[in-house]
Amino acid sequence: MSKVFSDFGDLRELKRQFRADDAAEGERRPGLKPVMQQRRPRIVVNRTKAENLAAAEGIAIGTRVRMMDTSDSGVIAGFGDGWFEIESDGLVFRAQRCEFVIADADGDRKLMDAVPSRKRPCEEKRRTEVPSAEISVDLHIEKIPGADGIPSWAALDFQMNYFRQVLRGNLRYRGRRIVFIHGVGDGILASALRRELDEVFAMTCTYTYGQPGVTVVTVR
Repeated sequence: MSKVFSDFGDLRELKRQFRADDAAEGERRPGLKPVMQQRRPRIVVNRTKAENLAAAEGIAIGTRVRMMDTSDSGVIAGFGDGWFEIESDGLVFRAQRCEFVIADADGDRKLMDAVPSRKRPCEEKRRTEVPSAEISVDLHIEKIPGADGIPSWAALDFQMNYFRQVLRGNLRYRGRRIVFIHGVGDGILASALRRELDEVFAMTCTYTYGQPGVTVVTVR
């Protein structure tokens, strides 16, 4: 007849007795090994914010990504509370979703077209020899390569990272005009972009407002 336990203390005592009996049996029969209970796999009950974003976008451990600001590439190594772990060249660092894009051939090609500095050094001309030119860059979130699945709360940071990447890639081309199309909207993106130009790029660029929804940057 099975015994009914009134509390966990009795049950723990019974388990302790079983372990003691197994140890004693092992001493009497050296060739007999106690049966070890296998550890059950960990079950994740509450996923982190980054894991939820990853599941929605099909991002998994090992997914190749490219950083927006530095153009370095790496792979997803883990998830945290709102951030992702990315491994690049043996180093692991944290980044938010707005700071990287999922690497793909088409997205890389578009980024290379927008950022001329990706050319090999042997193919680049000296800064003073590059003729003036004008390029147009659309900062609407749906026009930025790799922006699919970016949540609304991260859209502004993602757009600004793309703006910085394009601008820094063109700083070597003196006289180049870059037409940034940001739209009219509520003016938040335009204000953030022009504040960055005033505070960070004032020594290397000038800008004018141009048509509504457009900021024209000229490299000094």
